[in-house]
Amino acid sequence: MGRASPEGGLPMTEVPGQLVAGQYQLVAEIGRGGFGVVWRARHERLGRDVAAKKLFLASHAGSLGTDQWQERSRRTFREARSAARIDHPAAVRIYDVVEHEGDPWIIMELVHGRSLNAVVRSEGPLPPRRVAEIVLRIVGALNAAHKAGVVHRDVNPANVLIGERGAVLTDFGIAVIQGDPSLTHTGVVMGAPAYTSPERARGEQAVPASDLWSLGATLYYAVEGGRPFPGPNANAVLYSILTTDPPAPRLAGPLTPVLNGLLHRDACERLTADDTIAMLEALLQDESVWADAGATIIRTGTDQRIAVTDPIPDDVPRPEPPRLRPARRASARRRTLALSIVPAVVLALLVVLSQRDGRTPAPPEQKGPAADAPRLVGTLTGDRVLTLSFSHDGNMLAAGGDGSAVRLWDVATQRQAGALRGQKYTVFSIAFSPDDRTLAGGGYDGQVILWNTTTQRRKSGFGTEGNSVASLAFSPDGKVLACAGTDAVRLWSTADRSWLSTLRSPAEYESTFTTAFSRQGRLAVAGSATIRLWNTVAGKSVTLTKVKAVVSSLAFSRDGGTLAAGGFDGSVRLYDTIRRRPLATLAGHDKSITAVAFSPRARVLASAGGETVRLWDAGTGKPMAAIRHGSAVVNALAFSPDGRLLATGSDDGAVRLYAIST
Repeated sequence: MGRASPEGGLPMTEVPGQLVAGQYQLVAEIGRGGFGVVWRARHERLGRDVAAKKLFLASHAGSLGTDQWQERSRRTFREARSAARIDHPAAVRIYDVVEHEGDPWIIMELVHGRSLNAVVRSEGPLPPRRVAEIVLRIVGALNAAHKAGVVHRDVNPANVLIGERGAVLTDFGIAVIQGDPSLTHTGVVMGAPAYTSPERARGEQAVPASDLWSLGATLYYAVEGGRPFPGPNANAVLYSILTTDPPAPRLAGPLTPVLNGLLHRDACERLTADDTIAMLEALLQDESVWADAGATIIRTGTDQRIAVTDPIPDDVPRPEPPRLRPARRASARRRTLALSIVPAVVLALLVVLSQRDGRTPAPPEQKGPAADAPRLVGTLTGDRVLTLSFSHDGNMLAAGGDGSAVRLWDVATQRQAGALRGQKYTVFSIAFSPDDRTLAGGGYDGQVILWNTTTQRRKSGFGTEGNSVASLAFSPDGKVLACAGTDAVRLWSTADRSWLSTLRSPAEYESTFTTAFSRQGRLAVAGSATIRLWNTVAGKSVTLTKVKAVVSSLAFSRDGGTLAAGGFDGSVRLYDTIRRRPLATLAGHDKSITAVAFSPRARVLASAGGETVRLWDAGTGKPMAAIRHGSAVVNALAFSPDGRLLATGSDDGAVRLYAIST
């Protein structure tokens, strides 16, 4: 049971009641990630409830020989026992490290509480003082871990639990297995993409400073209510981390210097754990800082909005901020950070929050000519949505994202028709085969699963050499499945269940992000430097255009003559694929484009950027209508095959269906 399953390299599952290592009885699965599954378990002799985490080493073993496997196991147990030496009240306690049927299990303290991720989703941005208290505890735990020789490698809001004894850092599982060279050489970047430090995004080894950057990103999420580096898929997020700065914090107030110091792209210039502790302790001891930064938060009921107001009017002089000094000598840049703490400067700011506590999301605002305005006809609720796909007969709509399950919806009744499970991590892309018998899904863990849509059971699966799956696309005849990963686009034969070829850009070091098939069989691939058109049979490509902004999404018109490319710069560019020349640039979004889609009925193009969906006349380039989703970022778009429905998927967990009259 500890080894990989024969089909697709996915680990076999355990069942409630099973006894692990002869003493820990599994009770219920708590959570599952890319490199492990956590169970609530009970120690048979002591009668104590614990958390038992099985590490998925087998699924990343590849073709290791016996000696290599044994060395990996020995290294894993050494690292796990190092993690067990961490002694800090804000670090989850590790009780035992055991082996069961060849796999390592970490037996940990069972912490009762909610994740920081869940708290922010339900409450919105947290007050800066509360965040300072949480971060002070977590940085203390990290400091203890680093002194024990352990780098956590997966600090993110989901791994910070808020319980009875305060904030606790959990899940040292990736810390245990990341040191394995055979994993590092595969190119796998472990951990949540949005909280991965720049050096790790470049494929370098994790160092203590990497944990501090991840802590900064976690701090940003807690106090601002959103990730510092959003993106439609893992590749885009990592590229953004490497090349851009996060948006300036609006609500952090006195925490701003700490935030900026932790998120410094250069690890050598980043705040250390000691510096961070000193700055936070000084802040928490000075009540005047929080008096200036105190935002008044007012919930307005069903519209789920938060009004944030600065208690000090604009015409009242603000006091000088306190001058803080780290406990030990730091660089001149760090001293500058510590001295530059400023009060919050937010006045009458209205923030619309994505609430996912079971209430129906607020209806979006729709703008456009009365006759042509899209009309909301249904809202389907679930987890955060990153990808959508209509079946070709129009009867089914699939939605994937957080929660690792793909939800199937009956379009006519707007009821959930099933859930396809098996992905171990966030699902970034899904696609129906042309005959609708198969649904492909892929995500950050690099695994692609093919499901039978009739039985809703897994047919087969395969890995992509450790590369996350940013997008999937079936060829028109269904014989080829294109999988866009970090380094290339790989073509999978659906009949032979084997790789046909790997398409790479001639440009050195170019990363790939997204791909799309035209109805005529041409494959478009967008990377960090170019958009290329491929003849997949001949294995040859031509450059359609060079790009300056990262392309996050692609869509072909029905006739294949026009390609739409959505970019991080907020523009949608249209290209003539026959003459290989630009046609138009559609500007109107003030945030990065996350999705584009052509209607099958007419030359209508939909684009999503931030909280807004826009409809365009692709022939003239003129805007037709706009739909605003409050503060819920829209990540996915899909037209029904008859073009009468537009589905949008967003961060608030809602799939909205609009009737399109054009």
